[in-house]
Amino acid sequence: MNKSIIALAIVAALPVAAQADATISGSVSVAVVAGGATTTTEALSISSTEVLANGMTATASMNVLAAAGSGVASLAGDFGTLTAGTIADDGAYEAGDVAGLYAVHTASGAVVDGVHYAGSVADFSVAVQTSAASTQMSATYDLNGLSLGYATNTAGSTSIAGASYSFGDLSVTVGKSSGASKAVGSATYAMTVDAIALSATASSDTSNSISATYSLDGITLVAKAARDSGGANSNSLTATYTSGDLTLSANDSNTVSATLDLGNADLKVERKASTTTMTYKVSF
Repeated sequence: MNKSIIALAIVAALPVAAQADATISGSVSVAVVAGGATTTTEALSISSTEVLANGMTATASMNVLAAAGSGVASLAGDFGTLTAGTIADDGAYEAGDVAGLYAVHTASGAVVDGVHYAGSVADFSVAVQTSAASTQMSATYDLNGLSLGYATNTAGSTSIAGASYSFGDLSVTVGKSSGASKAVGSATYAMTVDAIALSATASSDTSNSISATYSLDGITLVAKAARDSGGANSNSLTATYTSGDLTLSANDSNTVSATLDLGNADLKVERKASTTTMTYKVSF
């Protein structure tokens, strides 16, 4: 699917109130590794948004320097939002995952070329998308803290159903995917006391986690402990200090960095795995 042609065709076929102005943005980043190579990364994009004569909003954007091109066009109004071009590869499927069973894949950020639609009527929402990879549909219903969701994906003939309910500091979820033998339920309790925020999650699949965040006078400490359904434990500790334009951070994986905000430019020095890297990035 030629994303550039799709974007131009959608925008050109619509009645516009006036010619839209294009916005050009980008960045150039140079990374120097101590005793190693120097790499340069460039990004350049063109985008435009226009309110049409019929009250709808048309948006188009394109990543000029992408190897295969990366463009998207969308039309938004009372009917919802229709998007064509670069879309999240499982966006419609994940929209129906109110129990969070698909969270691992959500973080991948993978994209495909396709068409996506999302719309809502009162407390009912739907999402549909199609691409060369799959066709997906989902529906969710939200009312007074209760959310119900269902989604299906032709890739692998998978489906997922779930529910979540929040009251005060406590949230509970239950869900089941078509490939699982039984449903999974979880409960999360979160609270904040002065400068300390605490969160704890327990699940019926034996996974659990607890985290504590302390923030005061530019200092932020985050401690996390977790165990997955396979019994593997993972712990982490991160410390961050911000003063004006300078941010210092360190973690228990022996990664230390200092970042200086220079307005439209950033200078960062990072020490990780016995390697020191200095990166200078200019954005416009």
